[in-house]
Amino acid sequence: MLGKSTVVDLTHTVADPAGASERARPDVAGGAELHGAAGSTRDLGTRLDASGLVGKARGSVAEIPSRELLVRAVVVNIAAKVAESPDYQVTVEDLRSWERQNGRIPRTSAVLLRTGWSRWWAEPARYVNQDAQGVPRVPGFSPAAMAFLVAERQVRGVGLDAMARDVPAGAGGEAASPRLPFGVWQLENLVNLDKLPTKGATLVVAPLRIEAAAAPARVIAILP
Repeated sequence: MLGKSTVVDLTHTVADPAGASERARPDVAGGAELHGAAGSTRDLGTRLDASGLVGKARGSVAEIPSRELLVRAVVVNIAAKVAESPDYQVTVEDLRSWERQNGRIPRTSAVLLRTGWSRWWAEPARYVNQDAQGVPRVPGFSPAAMAFLVAERQVRGVGLDAMARDVPAGAGGEAASPRLPFGVWQLENLVNLDKLPTKGATLVVAPLRIEAAAAPARVIAILP
């Protein structure tokens, strides 16, 4: 059926899937409540965060139409910048630079951020990389870059090979992290992004179909 296509699994293995899934349960507002320390997000393994969809036409992962989980993928490589600055946040200029070399980011695609951070997966403390205030110092999307992808490029989703950065209000003198932009899902804790082409892959996202704003997911890339 796939012919000569190459299939790449972008999913981390979770040692205790039952225990991990129990840490994501619906709260009274229809969102997901993650229990435990900052490492909980990592413990869930590869997952889909649909909080940007809550309050729109649907309110949970279970309500996302299957057709919206089959998308074209583009990969933005910032691994070199992350090597210099572990909590580097991709900028709008980084995205425009990518477009100058590869063409416009396709509408309804998923933009995957290759940070190289997945190499620390087997070392939980280093993967979470908390500072003295308990704030994870990990790479990710800047609020401006996320807003650009949603408003200007109308992407369907984003993803990265690290955990999503969550900064509590007032932690380390920083403002709270913004919620995921309205109408967009996010994949976190991906792996093997170094095996994907810059563009041309098709992403198959299969989250656990639960009534929550986040769920563990199996993510597969099909290469032409």
